[in-house]
Amino acid sequence: MNIYDVSEKAGVSIATVSRVLNNSPHVSQKTKERVLAVIEESGYVPNAFARGLGLNTMRTIGLLCPDPADAYLSQALAHLERSFREHGYDCLLVCTGRELSARKLGAESLKKRHVDGMVLMGSTFIEEKEQDNAYIRDVASGMPVVLLNGSYRCENVYCVLCDDQRATMDATQYLIDTGCKRIL
Repeated sequence: MNIYDVSEKAGVSIATVSRVLNNSPHVSQKTKERVLAVIEESGYVPNAFARGLGLNTMRTIGLLCPDPADAYLSQALAHLERSFREHGYDCLLVCTGRELSARKLGAESLKKRHVDGMVLMGSTFIEEKEQDNAYIRDVASGMPVVLLNGSYRCENVYCVLCDDQRATMDATQYLIDTGCKRIL
């Protein structure tokens, strides 16, 4: 069953079925109920890719992760996926390992799938040689990119950086200030 079948069975245009699926106010209640009844009885499920093209969003975020078995990264993945789902987004995970060539292929793969944004998990995504970061700039030219636990200056790249050294110094200073004598 596809949208054409639904429109024929409900006796409405494809555009009307689309309006019903997108909850448009420009459809009478009677027509909406008729279309929804056909959808319900036929088990029709809209094609997410076709819908995404029409709405210009796939409601999908790409996650690039070097090693999902890593304890920190697995926790981050679980949290990110849950949060994105709560906000109506699906996630596509690409496990890249730590090789530059694999990271480039992973980013290109997600880009071809028309994700709405990309999260690069970890500082290993940033290379010392600026030309090796061209794939990040390329992706960021078409969608927002979030870099977790890394810093990279580029338009449309947003960085979340944990300063472990500063956090350790602050925690140690707190212990000293509260009278702790044997910190370790």
